[in-house]
Amino acid sequence: MQAVATKLIDVTENNADKIALQWYADVRKNPKTPSYHNLSADRAIPQAVDFYTKFRGVFSAKSPFDEAKRVYAQYADDCYDKGIPLQEAIYALTLMRRHIWLYAEFQTLFISAVEQQQAIESLSRTILLFDYATYVITERYQELMKGEVDKQLGALRALGMEESFTGSKVGIMACLLVACGFLTYYYHAVMASGVIFTHLFYIPIVLAGVWWKKKGIYVSVLLGLILLVSHLIFMKEVPLTDDLIRAIMFIVVSSVVALLAEGFTKIEILYKTAPRSGAAQEA
Repeated sequence: MQAVATKLIDVTENNADKIALQWYADVRKNPKTPSYHNLSADRAIPQAVDFYTKFRGVFSAKSPFDEAKRVYAQYADDCYDKGIPLQEAIYALTLMRRHIWLYAEFQTLFISAVEQQQAIESLSRTILLFDYATYVITERYQELMKGEVDKQLGALRALGMEESFTGSKVGIMACLLVACGFLTYYYHAVMASGVIFTHLFYIPIVLAGVWWKKKGIYVSVLLGLILLVSHLIFMKEVPLTDDLIRAIMFIVVSSVVALLAEGFTKIEILYKTAPRSGAAQEA
């Protein structure tokens, strides 16, 4: 088997450019790899050449899985950076394996019956290595996607603050409510104006919804009451309609934010409890 395997490796390594070119022609037209259809040759072919030139190291390694993990993780990173979906990256890999054997068959590499039998054994090991590749690439894609999700959720987590900052949230909210009360008094009592200063009220309303979910609606109700009571006290001659509509909108906006925040929390819980790959758990 060793002689046949060496012959296969030699052919693959020495003809990496030719095999990669045939592979590229295949993935460019294959309906299962649409992401490769518009991928230029100078971006796609080096990926396959690199793969074929490293085939010997994986095939001959004493610990093929460890070597496969090193080589194929790089392949996964490259595909992920190119925006290639996981299923297409796996199928492109399958086509790489197929073209190794198509080229070997075209070169009539295995002639005698003995060599053909050994070739079958060699094929079995090749399939095993590509099975390892499938596992490693899938695992790596999972790590990359989770890392990207963590990065995207970072800003939302910062806005929500941790539970240990409960005292800070209360203090910040109290200051914002006092500021809103002062603005209401100033514009109604001093300026005798209903100018739309209430846009600033949406800051505590949104923060309350993010921090306390449905309980945050009480903040919008309180701000609405402050607005309406102040209007009734200081601006009796002005119709209440506009401020009533604003108070209702406070509650509507607060409810929407609370629902979104609760949905985000549920998704984050599912994300945190989702099974992670072995490498991710070790990290």
